[in-house]
Amino acid sequence: METKKNIVVIGAGYGGITAALRLARLFHKHHNYQIHLIDKNPYHTLKTQLHEAAIRKTEVTIPIDRIIQRRNIFFHLGEVTRIDSAKQSVYMGSESLSFYYLAIALGSQVNFYNIPGLRENSFPLQTLSDAQLIYDYITRLCARAASEPVEKRRRDMLRFIIGGGGLSGIEFASEFADHAAQCICNYHVNPQEVEIIIIEAGSHIMSKMDESFAARIHKKLLEKSIKIITETKIVSRTPDTVTLSSGKVLRTKTVIWTGGIRIQELAKRSGMKIGQLGRIIVDEFLQVESYPSIYAIGDNALAVNSYSKEAVPAAAQFALQQGRLAANNIYADISGGMRKSYHPKLLGEVVGLGRHLAVGWLALPILKKITFVGFLGSLLKTAVQKKHIFLLRKESRKWITY
Repeated sequence: METKKNIVVIGAGYGGITAALRLARLFHKHHNYQIHLIDKNPYHTLKTQLHEAAIRKTEVTIPIDRIIQRRNIFFHLGEVTRIDSAKQSVYMGSESLSFYYLAIALGSQVNFYNIPGLRENSFPLQTLSDAQLIYDYITRLCARAASEPVEKRRRDMLRFIIGGGGLSGIEFASEFADHAAQCICNYHVNPQEVEIIIIEAGSHIMSKMDESFAARIHKKLLEKSIKIITETKIVSRTPDTVTLSSGKVLRTKTVIWTGGIRIQELAKRSGMKIGQLGRIIVDEFLQVESYPSIYAIGDNALAVNSYSKEAVPAAAQFALQQGRLAANNIYADISGGMRKSYHPKLLGEVVGLGRHLAVGWLALPILKKITFVGFLGSLLKTAVQKKHIFLLRKESRKWITY
């Protein structure tokens, strides 16, 4: 009996789940190939909605078995600890799985930049468990603050610091501002005692966005009574204080850290060449340098925009594009077709500013760019989120309910 050739995808995030589904569709008539998907969680996380789970306990996961049902995908619940590129095998502890082709889509981890006390005394927002911890903590804190008789202690409890003025930090702060209003109403907290502060190291929030567009977001945040401190870093953290690069010390019980990511060191340990932030160096086809049977996707891949010569940002829309392209190129490698180069397409950007408010723009063929603000922006945000579910349905050829 002929042994099937394994095509393995590590990671079930945006890029990984898309690549696995596309591979299953492309190889559905090639019975001598088996698609394998490995992830440490039995669900696909909608990471762009984690801030909603942290504040409103919104459901932001889809069970993987529901997505891959009746597909030629074998799912492994586990964590890859080693990749042997020479033997073409991945290891999950003592278990091993050989691969004919491999796609690495492990996503990213929180980067605390070795800031003293930050890891121990802050809440990251990278995983579902992070969101659940934040939700439970804030719920308890609101109740405790309401019964605290000393005003100074109440103010310290109700001062919330968000480290990082990028997309995650902005969306969390905005969502939390709406929640704080509910907390004030439910627990009879004095609104003047609630303080939400964003600390951003760059000259303006959303530093990778057009500055005029970022200014509109800044204005909306101020209207929600969110304070913004730019050109300032958090340099140390204790359980009760945050020290800023300006020398100012803020008293607070709560720091939500969204200030940076780093890539897992699995690829580096496996001998692959890595670049900035530990991202794997890939060619124009998303193949790992020196390893033609290995591809890297999403946050893991140091993909370069061929026009700007700059690294493609770690963002969901690019991970989705790369997942589809990597799958197509693997199929082309095997079937003798032509591979395609990766050219990132920025389809638009949407920043949620609370439950019914968002600012965004969308690239259109004729108008080139159309901007949405306010409620229309929130509709665009919802449409973008639902588009991912639609694409999963399209790739899996089944109707996923979510």
